Amino acid sequence: MARTRRQPSERILIAGAVEDLPEIHRMLVDLPENAYGQVFVEVALDEQVRILPAPPRVTVTWLVRTTRPSIVPSLCFADHGEALAAAVIGWASEWCVTDCEPRTSVWIGCSDSPWAEQARAAVQLELADAGQQVVVEYGG
Repeated sequence: MARTRRQPSERILIAGAVEDLPEIHRMLVDLPENAYGQVFVEVALDEQVRILPAPPRVTVTWLVRTTRPSIVPSLCFADHGEALAAAVIGWASEWCVTDCEPRTSVWIGCSDSPWAEQARAAVQLELADAGQQVVVEYGG
């Protein structure tokens, strides 16, 4: 997602893990006050949750892995990127519908997680199927 002021009609989705917090913070600072959308941040522990400078219409949701079970039977807690991917895919199934917003900008970090890679692909497909302009950028 380019660091430019966004039009009020553009919806945003920002999703990343604790290692992406500096970039997420920078993106949120660059958003105008009338921006709207969703931010998901996956962290390992409650102690990593902090306040981010989100505009009033941008919701920040913290996904704490140690409080979530994994779908992988051998793991006690959610795997790195697992909770984030589930949240992003859930968001896409709810928000990527035909005749909704004309444009959605998406930035997904957590670049070292195969779970996040699956979420990126799902969001791109959902947006395209809904006839929306697809702008999905990856964190690195």
